[in-house]
Amino acid sequence: MSNFVMDQLKFVRLQTIEYVKGMDDSTTEIIPIGLKNHIKWNLGHMYVIHEKFAFQLAGQDTQYPANFNKLFDPGTKPSDWDIEPPTLSRLLDLLTEQMQRVEEVLSSKLNEDIHSPYKSSTGLTFTTVEQLLGFLIYHEAMHFATIKNMKSIIEN
Repeated sequence: MSNFVMDQLKFVRLQTIEYVKGMDDSTTEIIPIGLKNHIKWNLGHMYVIHEKFAFQLAGQDTQYPANFNKLFDPGTKPSDWDIEPPTLSRLLDLLTEQMQRVEEVLSSKLNEDIHSPYKSSTGLTFTTVEQLLGFLIYHEAMHFATIKNMKSIIEN
């Protein structure tokens, strides 16, 4: 079932994956001067926030790989890591699979109310699955722009 929100969400996710898939692990772990995270952190963070907004808040089962919250939750940073992060290849596989799950599980539930309204840290209140996915378009695009800027800084 096609839906504008679902199509846009899938579009930005695919743009991100295509943009980074030719990079190597070491490049995605460079933290540009003045920043606290790197490209790999942004990718993992996108995965974690997607699990929360697309699945957890919608009352669906989540699939957090081991230690993902410790590595990629808001406020985390690689300088605090004491465990090995996933490879870029693993992250890209997870991001691809996650988008497929979103489509399979949620495309028929877009107009459904979530169990209890969720108020974001910025004050937005979400009451339906479609609203949660709409927020993820913004979140994904913001991190995609960050990744593009980081790659440009690294290459220059």
